Amino acid sequence: MGTPVCAPILPTADPIDTVRTLLRHDIAAILRKNLPALKLVAEDKVYDKVMDDPILLDQGFRLLRSKPELFKEVVRTRERTLPSSDTDPLWCGRTLAEAVALVVRACARRYFRRRLKAPKLTLTPPKPPLLFQIGLALGLVDPPRAPKRKAQPTPGEKLYLAIRDFLLYDWQVPLIPAYAALSPATVVGLGPRILDFRDPLKLQLLADENIGHALVEGKTPLLLSDAGKMINSDNIDAEMLWSVCQKMRLGALFPDFNATEMRKAVAMIAATSPVALKAFLPVLGDDIRKFTLYLFTTYACFGPTRYRQVLGAHAQGWVIEAMAKRAAREPALSGTHEEMKATIETWLNSAVAALDQSDKDRAEAYQSLDRVK
Repeated sequence: MGTPVCAPILPTADPIDTVRTLLRHDIAAILRKNLPALKLVAEDKVYDKVMDDPILLDQGFRLLRSKPELFKEVVRTRERTLPSSDTDPLWCGRTLAEAVALVVRACARRYFRRRLKAPKLTLTPPKPPLLFQIGLALGLVDPPRAPKRKAQPTPGEKLYLAIRDFLLYDWQVPLIPAYAALSPATVVGLGPRILDFRDPLKLQLLADENIGHALVEGKTPLLLSDAGKMINSDNIDAEMLWSVCQKMRLGALFPDFNATEMRKAVAMIAATSPVALKAFLPVLGDDIRKFTLYLFTTYACFGPTRYRQVLGAHAQGWVIEAMAKRAAREPALSGTHEEMKATIETWLNSAVAALDQSDKDRAEAYQSLDRVK
């Protein structure tokens, strides 16, 4: 006898309702069992807890992608198998991609509603005429009815309606807080181009109306440009570097630098050896913000004298090569400017230690020569 084949699952009448039911019960139970942050959450509260928090929802999607077998009884095709791609129809009649988009949109809508509430308006009715007041006091006239105001969409609803069609992928969930800072006009103007922005910091830049308008008009703002734009021939354009420095508000990241010292830092960094520029550009992803932050953090860690010795005209190739290799083998810089600066500082610790040892060895060698008679 042959192996019995299970009959395919028939689609339900309302796929969206089915997806929602599965999310509230079956999938919520799986997440509660496998995500530490949900262990102590009551079963009937898990769904709302996850959907109210983009961080938790992101963890849920990561679990689905890394361990799909945990969801094999829920996320499966009509043939009772795990979907091989997001475009495979599930047993409920929707594809996995459609189910993902449904969840991402629901989370974003909740977040926008919570963060972008409508301002409370207090309407003061006009003071009625004196004769009307007398008639009201004598009971001769009825009190005026409060005017009915047509419900207006809240700021959160307006943003959701603008961005809804572009909320499609699970990688967008961590970006929901950054999306909340955008104006509906910017979202509509960018259209599908908003999917090109996967970096929360770049999305935060779009919240600046000038930058948002520039992008909508097809222009590339300076902070969204490639780092190579700053390099004129083999050197960094000092004025452009200063402009980037100001736009990134690096003065707040390096509080020990006053305006004069910041100008001095810009001048010295602009004179960075072409050898160093060519080594660092590829490993930093040609991102103008990361590239600038890396050089400024290096300057702050090394100090002016050592920076000139290592990265100046007579660059120390072995140090530059080691710095570039360290940056290349680490995950790409991400997070806030403060977080990226802290990460770069950990990268530079080994370079500083090596330079300190090199200086010590050189000093000992000179002392040995001095003792020779």
